[in-house]
Amino acid sequence: MALICIGSVCFSLFHVGILILVIINFFYSHIKKVLPQCFNNDKKDQIQGVLQLKKKNREYGKSTYIKLPGNSSIQDIFHTTQCMSVVLKFGATWCKPCKQTNYYVATLVSIDVDTHKVLKKEHNVNALPTFDFYFFLNNEWILAERIEGANEKELEKAFQAYALSKLD
Repeated sequence: MALICIGSVCFSLFHVGILILVIINFFYSHIKKVLPQCFNNDKKDQIQGVLQLKKKNREYGKSTYIKLPGNSSIQDIFHTTQCMSVVLKFGATWCKPCKQTNYYVATLVSIDVDTHKVLKKEHNVNALPTFDFYFFLNNEWILAERIEGANEKELEKAFQAYALSKLD
């Protein structure tokens, strides 16, 4: 059995290995929160490249507004949409700022949090309205941005970044 001794205390290599794995796991949980922010600009550049190519080729697609029925899942929307952008709008019928819309080519999915309480919890919706901007990149749907609240300038900026304008 191989041992590592520090002073009068000796540890087996097995126990040292376990200790190193625990330390790596601890730091990894903190590092993985920072890493997506480091690579976020790369994804934004890729998204902009895809949108510019679509605009150049005049491949605008079709906008869709979907009020998510009580028995549907978000995965159903992702599998059936023909747009590159899907915006999940978490709102409620009683929320006045939740009723504003924008004019961009995207699939806008309206999700009533009073009806879909499980989705509200799964997506950590804490404010109404909450907009999750998903983009189809490298054969997977990625969450590109989240906006909580009805700040029109932030919403307009996000729609410009992740969807094609119908006016172009």
